[in-house]
Amino acid sequence: MKTIRVAIFFIIFLSWMPLHAATPAPAPAPGNGKPASPAAAPPAPAEDLPSVPAPEFPRAQSKLDEWKQTLDQVEATLRARVIHDTVLNDLRDRSATAQREARELISRITPRLEAASARAAELAPSPEAAAPQPDDVKLERAKLLAEIAARQGVIQQAKLINVRAQQTIDAISDRRRAVFNESVLQRSASLVNPEFWLTAANAAPIAAGRLVDLLSKWGRVLSSQPLRAASGFVIAAIVVLGFFLSPGRHWWSRWTTRDPEIANPSALRKTGSAAAIVFTDTALTAIALFVLYQALLTLEVLPGDVTPIVRALFLGITFGFFFIRLTSAVLAPGRPSWRLIELDNAAADGLISYSVLLAMVTAVGIVLDALSLAIASPIELTIASQAILAITKALLFMGALRVAAATEAEEESAAPSSAQRSAWRLLIPIGWMMAMAAIIGPLAGYVALGRFITIEMVVMIVALMSFILLSRFSAVLINTTFAFSGAVGRFLRQTAGLGSGAVRQIAAVLGGLVQLSLIGLTAFIILTTWGIRSDDVVTSMSSAFFSFQIGNITISPSQILGALAVLTVGVVATRALKRWLEERFLPETNLDVGVRSSIGTGAGYAGVILATLIALSYVGLNLQNVAIVAGALSVGIGFGLQSIINNFVSGLILLVERPIKVGDRIEVGTRMGVVKRINVRATEIATYDNVSVIVPNAELISGQVVNWMHGSYSARLSVTVSTSCDANPDKVVEILLDIVAHHPRALKSPEPFAILNKFGPDALEFAVFFHVAHIGIDAGAANEVRLEILKRFRKEGIALPNAQRDLYIGDLDRIEAFVRDLADGRRSGASGRRIGSLES
Repeated sequence: MKTIRVAIFFIIFLSWMPLHAATPAPAPAPGNGKPASPAAAPPAPAEDLPSVPAPEFPRAQSKLDEWKQTLDQVEATLRARVIHDTVLNDLRDRSATAQREARELISRITPRLEAASARAAELAPSPEAAAPQPDDVKLERAKLLAEIAARQGVIQQAKLINVRAQQTIDAISDRRRAVFNESVLQRSASLVNPEFWLTAANAAPIAAGRLVDLLSKWGRVLSSQPLRAASGFVIAAIVVLGFFLSPGRHWWSRWTTRDPEIANPSALRKTGSAAAIVFTDTALTAIALFVLYQALLTLEVLPGDVTPIVRALFLGITFGFFFIRLTSAVLAPGRPSWRLIELDNAAADGLISYSVLLAMVTAVGIVLDALSLAIASPIELTIASQAILAITKALLFMGALRVAAATEAEEESAAPSSAQRSAWRLLIPIGWMMAMAAIIGPLAGYVALGRFITIEMVVMIVALMSFILLSRFSAVLINTTFAFSGAVGRFLRQTAGLGSGAVRQIAAVLGGLVQLSLIGLTAFIILTTWGIRSDDVVTSMSSAFFSFQIGNITISPSQILGALAVLTVGVVATRALKRWLEERFLPETNLDVGVRSSIGTGAGYAGVILATLIALSYVGLNLQNVAIVAGALSVGIGFGLQSIINNFVSGLILLVERPIKVGDRIEVGTRMGVVKRINVRATEIATYDNVSVIVPNAELISGQVVNWMHGSYSARLSVTVSTSCDANPDKVVEILLDIVAHHPRALKSPEPFAILNKFGPDALEFAVFFHVAHIGIDAGAANEVRLEILKRFRKEGIALPNAQRDLYIGDLDRIEAFVRDLADGRRSGASGRRIGSLES
């Protein structure tokens, strides 16, 4: 069956290639110089059609002109030497809007173009027609062709806008990546240069003075509004107390508390507790700081220069708290049974210490960046602070990597034969190289590169830790809810009527999709620091989803998914119809089981074929191309799949001709059983030993098959019995006929009869023959007759035969003399042993 599916898929794929790759370019439509749609039906060159004005579409044309003007402005702006990132974002949004609206215009006009083309094709003159067309038909066809040409022109312009907008978006992405590369690889003064530190030291008083001025300005604002300032401090105190004394913290503590005394917590409890720790603690911190920040803005106690610093401070605190709680949730220091990754307590405690220091340094870096912008810090001082922070982060990373590597070495030395490296520990060498590069970069004058590497390492840690947590929590949650006793699993079984196997399959598919989504999200988060933006990814995926080209072949995943959806709906509907026929409709008819099975199987085949044809038509495959390719491959199929095709055709013959049918009792060679199912390739036969025998259909067609129920369910059974040679044959025949005549399942007509079958060497062999109505039901009548014969024979005194044999022995005198001599020798030996014992 799998081979047939592979062959059909191969034929479809090869037929699809010439459809998309070898389609000739459409001829230009008359009057506008634009390429015509393949669905158009242009007139023959010699045909004389009346001249009609081309219809106009002023709204569509105005939108096209507007999009052209937008793209011209975007392209002109991109020619500038220096462009800020916000300007690039605005240009990209405008280009994406023009592209989206152009695609919407194409989708609106295309159905109308296809309808007009179909009407024009119906009005096209037939080559066999000798009489010319009426004038009104020519006029109508001329109007349709003019409409087709006009709509084709609009679609071609919209397609041009689509391509041009995509090229502009790609150019913006390239420009953004170039700016990113320039910023990362920008050369600055080396940290080993003493002049750099002298310049930075001279700039420090200037920055300190500006900071003092900023704080003084803030103090004057607070002193000028004492009531608002006091209100701000009160609100801050309330927020802090609310953070530590929140009623929700007690409720959430049931999930966030991890008891170290519990040796084996459940998977849901372990992962759910870790997720609750990260979510609740981070959410409470973020909400508290956000409320405080908004309150300070509302009270107008934050000057414009101080606002970015306070915002950065709150952001740094939130990120630091999130980073610490995330690592604590995954590593679970002091609680090995709650840990999500395999680490000993010493390593977990060491990594937690480094994570706290790293979170603090990262928060300080966020605040310092905002402070440098607010006070317009000298560039030398900014570079120095960024370099110091980058080297500090790199050293912290090295310490954490050293702890992880030491733990790995201890495990390998403790169990060198069974040590297995965890997947995440394979990142240790990469981490060392990145940390060393983050230190060497600032020393060589590439401070931006070192800063970028440390930021990337922080992002990688956050992304990987989050992936571990979310991946395990989602897997456990799905398995638990879709379990037999889970809420979703119970709902699907009781409401949707799905079996346990189907529910488990849904859970497996859903879990796989969630894991793939988490992997993609993790990769995207890691790549965001490289200048890759979400809008670029979404646009590229959206464009690829609708269509993309490989050479001259156009592939549309959206149409493929639509065709798969149509095929799935068709197969499900076919199975529902087949089940209805087999369980509801056909049992109410007078048809036998075999006919009902053939009808149900045929309906299933017809439904699958019809669903496949509809799906192929939806995806745009030409069935004529399928037939051509199938004919070209028929020779290869004939040789390579000869046996499979033979069995397939034989299965169709069995369903149509019905030499055997479901429920028949048949014999194939030495195998005997009941036909359970006739499939495409083979037939399933259940023997009386409850063993399923799979017989290829070709053997049932070309071989000899004994069908006990072909044409009629009635069959003749025979019972053979042997008696002693002294038995009365007439009496035995009378007893046999009397037993069969009184048996309830033996038919009176045809009349039973008994015979003396043959003379055996030790017995007389008799046989009694009788008919039953249904061989499938009454096959056990023969055993019942045998039991009754045994009882009657014992009652009537008829003996069953016992085998008798005469044994003739030659030279009996010599054997007797040998035995006598042997006995005398044993007696004399025994007497000698007794005399010897008495003398001793």
